[in-house]
Amino acid sequence: MAGNGKNDRKTTSSGITSGATGYFLLLLIVFICAFFFRTWCGVQCIRTGYEISEAEQRQEELLDMKENLKVEVARLTAPETLSRLAETRFDLITPKPEQIVVIP
Repeated sequence: MAGNGKNDRKTTSSGITSGATGYFLLLLIVFICAFFFRTWCGVQCIRTGYEISEAEQRQEELLDMKENLKVEVARLTAPETLSRLAETRFDLITPKPEQIVVIP
């Protein structure tokens, strides 16, 4: 009976309609989801910050190693080092002037 003057909405014992309760629950669910999403974003931000710090530290270590290797290459290719290595390891000696042959 559509025109009897009574409200067609169901009410709970406290006087809140079931539609309002549904909207409230929906709003609560959206709020909780937004809260969890915000928390997840914060955790990801912190984790990314730690990863960046670790990568920067590793980069510094690699740059130090690169500099050390440059120094080592310079030391190993120095004429004095090569001369000493030729004499001790391969029994080579510096030729005397009369042993040198100039090719025209």
